Amino acid sequence: MTTNTTIKRTLVLAGLTAAAGIAALAGGTAAQAAATPSVYASHGAVYVKQAGHTTRLTSDDVNKQPALSPDATQIAYVHNDTVWVMNLDGSGQHQVSDRTGSAPAWDASGVRLTYTATSCTGAPGTFRTGTNGGDTSEVLAPTACVSQDAPQVGYIMG
Repeated sequence: MTTNTTIKRTLVLAGLTAAAGIAALAGGTAAQAAATPSVYASHGAVYVKQAGHTTRLTSDDVNKQPALSPDATQIAYVHNDTVWVMNLDGSGQHQVSDRTGSAPAWDASGVRLTYTATSCTGAPGTFRTGTNGGDTSEVLAPTACVSQDAPQVGYIMG
């Protein structure tokens, strides 16, 4: 066997091995993506889609903007213009914001949420709260409002 033939066979085998590794990696990523639930809102209801099955999680039609927690066990969402949290199966629905708000987003730890609400200037601001409910929201922005108490509002239930 000549050196050129040996080099060609080695390169072909290495290429096939690399291609198989890439295919396995892509397959693993696709399998992981299929196992990760997705959440969405449609016509005022929150749904979860997991393993090819879709389940409606909320019984009324006043819900929007669901956001899946980093560990995929909870969902933050807007219910009647306040921020709520529930478990992935729809249980444990409870309000966490102490004011009207929108656009809930999880922090990396999955322990706190940020959301948008009216700030001390009357313009939209960013607030942070815990996920258990009953906490006073912390003002994050605008900067002019950080040192001031958040505008007082009632704790809206419903």
